[in-house]
Amino acid sequence: MPNYDFSYDPVTAISEDKAKGKTAEIFLDIRKTMHIPFITSIWRGLASIENSLEDIWSISKPIYLTGTPELALNNMINSINLPKPPAINMKAFNHKDLHTIKEIIKVYNRSNGMNLMALSALIKSEYKPRLSISIISPKEINANFPKLLDKDDISNTNWKCVKIVNSLGAPNGVSSHVATLWRHLSYWPNFLNEVIHSFEKISMNGDIINTQNEVLNYVNNNGINLKRQKFKYTYINNLALETIRDYVNTNNQVIRMVVLGNIMKKWLEN
Repeated sequence: MPNYDFSYDPVTAISEDKAKGKTAEIFLDIRKTMHIPFITSIWRGLASIENSLEDIWSISKPIYLTGTPELALNNMINSINLPKPPAINMKAFNHKDLHTIKEIIKVYNRSNGMNLMALSALIKSEYKPRLSISIISPKEINANFPKLLDKDDISNTNWKCVKIVNSLGAPNGVSSHVATLWRHLSYWPNFLNEVIHSFEKISMNGDIINTQNEVLNYVNNNGINLKRQKFKYTYINNLALETIRDYVNTNNQVIRMVVLGNIMKKWLEN
């Protein structure tokens, strides 16, 4: 499996608070449909490719509306073996900080995981979805999370920490594009350092990469299968399709963050 990094840079992709017009409307619709307070980088990355955000969302939204991606995600997480890092020292963090950290990780796990299941199904079929859509009433989830920091808002010391923790399971080590979750957790450099220290063993012995491969195999063999129409989405920008293919079909883009996020979730629960 080639080691592709993100084809866009999550750090420089348009931020939600700077989006305007149609882009801002689509971002809001994504949040409401997925029941999340903020979106992950794939949608912000697609916004930089001409018309791609609107085109991809219009054909993938029906998949999310069925609720299938969330169900498929839960089945996948319950079917794989997540590595167990050494226990975190909970006494080093106050209750409020730990609660916020857990909630941020929970949102990214939901968003990354649902994107993995839905967009891999879309790419696998290469046809416009035809689904029996259950009528739901999407609502925006408002949560009191700290603002996602831009790189310039993060100190050099903390940014170095972000780059190191981001290197876990990444294709190019500390030179890899930084996944958005780590920027959101940069308010707590002590927590990131704890992740680096505790995850070192499962990184060095290959457990993280092996789990990423396990998830990739699971999605390929047990992911969502869409009904097909004869009408292919040939109007979609080729760069956008390649971006999504790399995003879901390699073991170190969204799959890496699904694996690391869920390892952290269980690690904090224990």
